[in-house]
Amino acid sequence: MLHITVVAVSLAFCAGIATLLRRKVRPAAASAARHLHAWLRPHLPYRMRRLAVGCRNRMDATTARAVVVTSAAAGIAWTAAESMQLAGSVTAAISATLSVQMSSFASVREGTQRLIGTLAGIALTVGVWGVFGLSPWSIAAIAGLGLAAGRLLRLGDGAVTVPLTSLGILVAGSAVITEAFVWERVAATALGILVGVILSPLVGGESPMERARQRLAHLSGEIARLLGHLGAGLTDGYTRDQAAAWLARSRELGDDLEDAVNAVDDVVRQARWSLTTSVSRVTPMHETLRALEHGVHQVNSVARSMFDAAATPHSSAVPEQIGRVLTAAAEAFDAHAALVADPHADATRDADNLHELLNGLREARRQTLRTVRTEVDDTGVLVLTGSIITDIDRMAGSLERSAPALAVGLLEPGPGIPAVSDVLPAVKLAWRKAVR
Repeated sequence: MLHITVVAVSLAFCAGIATLLRRKVRPAAASAARHLHAWLRPHLPYRMRRLAVGCRNRMDATTARAVVVTSAAAGIAWTAAESMQLAGSVTAAISATLSVQMSSFASVREGTQRLIGTLAGIALTVGVWGVFGLSPWSIAAIAGLGLAAGRLLRLGDGAVTVPLTSLGILVAGSAVITEAFVWERVAATALGILVGVILSPLVGGESPMERARQRLAHLSGEIARLLGHLGAGLTDGYTRDQAAAWLARSRELGDDLEDAVNAVDDVVRQARWSLTTSVSRVTPMHETLRALEHGVHQVNSVARSMFDAAATPHSSAVPEQIGRVLTAAAEAFDAHAALVADPHADATRDADNLHELLNGLREARRQTLRTVRTEVDDTGVLVLTGSIITDIDRMAGSLERSAPALAVGLLEPGPGIPAVSDVLPAVKLAWRKAVR
């Protein structure tokens, strides 16, 4: 009992240190590093500045944090298992290593799958070995049935844990398959998961909500940057190679969109069990994601039209007047990125600047259409202009949340288990009434 108490106090201390590092120390250290860099940069030689920039570009901060945190988690889990005199100290270290994720919620999700897989693997091994003994057929049966059991339990990538656990038990020998061994193996796995949950927030350096907001703002900013290049290219003239580079970049926006989708999905799943983040707070993120998803498709269409006009012989050219409209659209997406990145901004109350830019975009669109129809007689140019203007209109409607297409395909919240954060206020109110 003393060993368990010491381990529990130590893990609570680690949790406090991890929370302090993420919320207080890390922001202060990052701010100090930025101020130090700003102060030293003018005094550094040119070659040293180049070397520093090169090192920063080649170093992935998240990967570096993951290496350090995973190493610490494995060491802490092994030490805790040894202190509790568990038979599976190495199992605890392996479980902690595999449980370190970008957030505590992701760590709990992955760890729970691994714990279920461990239990299923132990049960499968005991059953098959007890009936058939140790033979090539029992080994094959354990491996195959273990993987099938993992799939049936819907463990996802954790399905392989079942056969791995089963075969790992066989390595230990039949003498150790006792009730005490089974429970110590489960306890070691759970201990490693707990250590991974405690230390996981140090990997990402930001909460799931912050990460989702940052990914959405980054995507909106990248759309704005590409639209700015397209607008400047039409105004100043562009070549086929430039159009090809813009088209390639528009297709790469799909990777940024995928990152945003994963981040929003993580924060929605996390909100189901969070005590502080309600599902209603993350619902607007789904709407923002859908608007940016449409924006990615529209900017890809514009980049494709400009490339076809430059690459196809005898094709109609894109009028340079559309450059003003694309530049206005870039400014609107840039303002949208700033709005999304601000954690204290409200999409309905603090969007005055965005609405003003969208009004300017529509005015530029009207003037451009009037000018093109007056000055151009080529039917092909008029058709191409109408196609690009339609894409820009859809961008504006998406940013304004007025496009009907945004509502298509959205999952309506149906009956189900309420989120913890939605139930907690009602529980507190009922408790106060009962106490009175």
